[in-house]
Amino acid sequence: MTFDALKINLGTLATITAGFPLRTAADALPAGDVSFVQMRDVADGASVDWAGVPRVALPGKRPVSWLGDGDILFAARGTNNYALALRNTPARAVCSPHFFVLKVSDKARIDPYFLAWQINQKPAQDYFRQSATGSHIPNIRRSVLEGLEVAVPSVSKQRMIADLWNAALEEKRQLNALLTNRQKQLDSVAAGILTGRMR
Repeated sequence: MTFDALKINLGTLATITAGFPLRTAADALPAGDVSFVQMRDVADGASVDWAGVPRVALPGKRPVSWLGDGDILFAARGTNNYALALRNTPARAVCSPHFFVLKVSDKARIDPYFLAWQINQKPAQDYFRQSATGSHIPNIRRSVLEGLEVAVPSVSKQRMIADLWNAALEEKRQLNALLTNRQKQLDSVAAGILTGRMR
């Protein structure tokens, strides 16, 4: 399968900002009505478990840029620099400063779900590994992210790829659920053997 595609730096396709700045741990914030996404709320780098995201009251009165569907979270710290395009986003949601937030400038030109897919592929991941700073915990600077070269095929081809990726992620979720259920069954069998209660 071949695609004709322009090559464009990511910084020209999306605005990139850091997540909501905090001087304290998110767990120390009082309860409120803002969903505060942290790295632990992302399942396998593929989706946000919104039901499990803590709801807090944000400190201070600084202007807030709320997250929305199609916004991309990029994990800038650590060795797993995944990108995730949001779905089913609550009306009032922000993320931790461990993420960069990418807001696509023109969704008629580039599909954010395709863009997230491309950031997760080997060429981009190799680029991040080569460009990371920090000896203890690797970190991707915003300028590095902005400089990532992105291929931009036609929107129809972008959406086809994004749909294939989403289908693959759903299949992976279903398979993981089956594996988890099977392991629970095996754990129950093992416990039954040890206690002599297995028939």
